[in-house]
This record gives sequence, C-alpha cells and structure tokens, in this order.
Amino acid sequence: MDLGKRVKNLRKDNGWSQLELSKRTSISRGRIAQLETNPVAEVKGESLVSLARAFGCTTEQLLSEGTLSMSGLQLQPVMRKAPILNWQDLPAILIGSLMLESNSWVGCPHSISDNSFALEVQNDVMTSNTGRSYPTGTLIFVDQDRKPKTGDRIIAINRETKESVFREYVVDGGVRYLKPLNTAYPIQQCSESTHIIGVVVGSYMAE
Repeated sequence: MDLGKRVKNLRKDNGWSQLELSKRTSISRGRIAQLETNPVAEVKGESLVSLARAFGCTTEQLLSEGTLSMSGLQLQPVMRKAPILNWQDLPAILIGSLMLESNSWVGCPHSISDNSFALEVQNDVMTSNTGRSYPTGTLIFVDQDRKPKTGDRIIAINRETKESVFREYVVDGGVRYLKPLNTAYPIQQCSESTHIIGVVVGSYMAE
C-alpha cells in the first residue's frame, strides 16, 4: 500500500475530512488530496513529521510495510505516560504552580505533549445517547499545548470561583460557549474569567 492510501485510511479511521487533516498538519488540503490519489506522491521532511504527529505514530511506522492487515492500516502509536491529577489540583494552573507529578500514571495511546495530564470524569455532564460519551469514571487526556477550536472537548476553569469543568468548546458568531453533551444541563457563555486549561485529546473507559 502506498503512503497516500495509508494516509487516507488513517484519516477516515479518525473521522477527519481532508480539510481537518490539513489543519492538524503543515500540509495544504490540495496537497493532501494529491497525496491520496497519486500512488507515487511522496512526503518528506517536516510535512512527513507533521503527518505522523497528527496520527500519533512515528514516521517509521507511517512508512513501514509491516503494519498492514486485511482490515486496513493499523499503527501502534508511541505510548507516552501522563500523570493522573485530581480536579482540586487544577486551580494551581492559574498561578503557574501546577506540578505534573502524581503517584498514578497512565499510558496514553494518543499523540500528546509533555505538558499533558489525565483526569477522571466525576459526573454525567458529558454523557450522551449519541456519538462520543464520557460517563463517570472515564479517564480523559488533556493537552495544555493544544489550542482549542470549536467542537473540541476542553477543560476550563473560572478564575474567580476556581471551578473547573469539562465541556465542549463552541464558537458561534464570535461568542464562546461551554456546551455539555448531556442536554439536561445548560449551555454557558464564556466570560472574561473563563480560562481554558487544555484540549481533551482522548479518553479511556475500563470495561
């Protein structure tokens, strides 16, 4: 399988459009379309690195012929461990004193920065009957180095009340909102006191 087909399979596995993949890499949407349709197209240098980073794997894994199966391309991402923090630790971010240290660490099967951590979901605000759901007990991986965009799941804190929440980040007409997935809870508009800690890049729920 050529690189373009690998990229196309991985992109679809993640549910991304070509435009979404372009936003996650240093490659234009047109170049991605060309790569996916041209069997001899190549990607090198920083562009290849950004593709691998977007898919949570190494460049060697992305180019390797040994990672194919009948069900498609299956790459094992580089496993990085993240500390499991407590929600009450998060206000320390506001004064720059949060230490990413913990007695409990968990391997993250997602591409994350060194400035990442895990949290355990404590309520049903982000549960949903359709699509992705985060029931109580789910571990979520939070990357503080990711810049949020509309539709991302994020962790935010109120600078005044020091209350931390897990919500979907929505920008509509230039106005920012914190949206729960559980429709029993209200949508909240971000205020000047709202500080976004990081973007949720993945989750894990024990069977």
